[in-house]
Amino acid sequence: MDTTKPLEPIPPLRKGQWNSYSPADIKRWGVQRFLDEVCEKEPIQIPDLGFTEEENQRMDQILKEEREATANGL
Repeated sequence: MDTTKPLEPIPPLRKGQWNSYSPADIKRWGVQRFLDEVCEKEPIQIPDLGFTEEENQRMDQILKEEREATANGL
């Protein structure tokens, strides 16, 4: 006689929608099982946003200047 209960199903993530799970549910399901079932197995591919090389260089320069200003306390 099998006395183990079947595992409670974990609702899947819905692409393009806000998804939330309560910490109590995750704890009940088991963190590792939750991560195994819900998380992506492969890296997420970031789509090409269509920026030119010049725009990418300008953004890199702006980010560098912001990091330096933050490091200098400005």
